[in-house]
Amino acid sequence: MAFPVSDTRELDTLVTSAIDTISGNPANLVNEGGEKLLGKLAKRGRIFRVNDAERVEHPVMYSTDASAWEANLGDQYSGTPTSGTTLTATQNEVLTKALFDIVTKTKNFNVPQSIIGRDSQLAMSDIAYLAQRMAMETYAEEEALLLLGQTDLTAGGDLNPLAPYRGDNDFFNRGGTSTYADFGSMSMLGLFDSGRDTGSRGQTFAGIAPNDDTDWEAQLFTASNAAPSTSAELDQFLADVQEAIIRTDFGGMERPTDILSTIDWYSKFLEALRSKGTINDTLIRDMGVGPNTEIPFGSVLVDYSRHLDADNQWDLTVGSPAAVHPVMGLNLNSLRWNLVGQTTGVGADAGWIQQKSEMAPHPTLTNFFKRLEYRSCYSLDNGRRSHFLIKGWTL
Repeated sequence: MAFPVSDTRELDTLVTSAIDTISGNPANLVNEGGEKLLGKLAKRGRIFRVNDAERVEHPVMYSTDASAWEANLGDQYSGTPTSGTTLTATQNEVLTKALFDIVTKTKNFNVPQSIIGRDSQLAMSDIAYLAQRMAMETYAEEEALLLLGQTDLTAGGDLNPLAPYRGDNDFFNRGGTSTYADFGSMSMLGLFDSGRDTGSRGQTFAGIAPNDDTDWEAQLFTASNAAPSTSAELDQFLADVQEAIIRTDFGGMERPTDILSTIDWYSKFLEALRSKGTINDTLIRDMGVGPNTEIPFGSVLVDYSRHLDADNQWDLTVGSPAAVHPVMGLNLNSLRWNLVGQTTGVGADAGWIQQKSEMAPHPTLTNFFKRLEYRSCYSLDNGRRSHFLIKGWTL
């Protein structure tokens, strides 16, 4: 007996409609899912749809053009500069490209066969929830890869300093410790650690070595006191944060916009603020416990992620690192999430989740499935030097 083709066509149409709808507006669903760092990117308009390609490239100016200005009096008829030197006739290449490989993810979207034959409205409701749950879990996995370099936000174990370009030493696999499940575009530890020349590690980040471009390196700072408690120590605690913000502000779009850390460090930050005699009305009203946990401090917003914790890998000290709280200064005018748009979709709202097959039954199971794929990467388009990590707080 032939399989009922008309039923599978209807099911395929329902699934296609649900997935296109759910994946058509990633920023909205990121906020619904509660992902903190991706939510900040969405709020700042830093989730981009890009064309399908091997990678995302951003131009970077670096080094010097190798030609100095020479002093001259205007009536030197010999044409010789007053300084006595000779004008150079060479020009250095000052433009390179930061390279960020696009990573492909694929999975089966499984649907119980009992949905076939149901009333269309009931079936559409069930499928819509399945699609929404799938997308929200995808965002949670991407948040985990970005924050921790692993796919499980609740898992312990080593963090992975994922680098964004396949030519980087930390791309995908560092010393054989990463697994295919943890194959991501870039992680926060990678943002701060990959490409640094410590010991024998001659690395690149996004294809650029800090040895070639000193501006292409995240800034590292060390806390003055590992566990501040007195009024003077809390003052210095805030001063350490303030200094990091000022020293990584290069003006324009190259400046930190947000600080993200652990709940324990965030609580210590609130304690330091409460020790002050005068703070603005917004802080007095919310004090970090309102629905918006972002605390304005100078030119940045300070927040926490419940998925971050103290770990010795955040202490980028060679030798005997301690379990320190990561205090990450992020330039969210630079960091972006790039999603490859669905090339077979119709209109500007076509989803970023691509459907690679029609609905088909699993040969030995009672489910139907459709093959899905999405392609994405994280990148920096305004430099790396405006990101910082403060290490040393054990609290």
